[in-house]
Amino acid sequence: MFKTISSEWLKNKRTIVRKLVWFFPLLVVIMATLLFMSTGYVVQTIVNQWSIIWVNFFLALIIGLIDRHEKNSTEYKMILSSPINLFNYELGRILHGVLLSFIATVVLSALILLESCFMTITVPVVFCIIALFGIFITSLWEIPFYIWLSRVTNLYFSIGVAFIGSILGIFIAPTAFGKVFPFTWIDLMPVSLIKMNVNGLIVKDPTVLSNNYWTLGTSIILFIVLSFLSARSFKKQVIEHA
Repeated sequence: MFKTISSEWLKNKRTIVRKLVWFFPLLVVIMATLLFMSTGYVVQTIVNQWSIIWVNFFLALIIGLIDRHEKNSTEYKMILSSPINLFNYELGRILHGVLLSFIATVVLSALILLESCFMTITVPVVFCIIALFGIFITSLWEIPFYIWLSRVTNLYFSIGVAFIGSILGIFIAPTAFGKVFPFTWIDLMPVSLIKMNVNGLIVKDPTVLSNNYWTLGTSIILFIVLSFLSARSFKKQVIEHA
């Protein structure tokens, strides 16, 4: 499994995926700063925007690109011809996606820390960084989901699902149904930390905020379930497309 992570890391060394991990968070920070500088809540807005749309788009994009690169280069034939356990190989690919997401979170955290030195922030910057790592955890389930979805469809379909899920999540978050819709877990998690609602409005009375830390546990459980299902389906799907 860990050999797979190393193999996937080296395989994507010279692809655009590696560059996106570093530059995508930077682009998000630049756009949010330019668009929301006048509000006085740039740092919180970056976290909010990352949770409601950009992390979904980022994960669908990099995972879709990795899958497309594999299909274009070998159609998984090198994997089939090697004496590896396909179940463990798929788990390794999932963990590689987790690693890329973690690096992007670290990069974004560093940029936010730098941004807080120049921008007004109404909550402790450490809360914003904790919120980012909370978003990392609550979005874990998307990694095996997009790995499976990209494999059975394509990059563009995965991005479309990420977009639709993000939009629905924004509207569903305030409702009771939001607790069972996974995309809203990512939206809800940082609210109590950054004191900003999913819709981007500042919370005037923080005492009325509910604790959304339950989203961490549910996301980890869903991640484990989807990873198992994705790994089980990998062998059959690869053979069919070989």
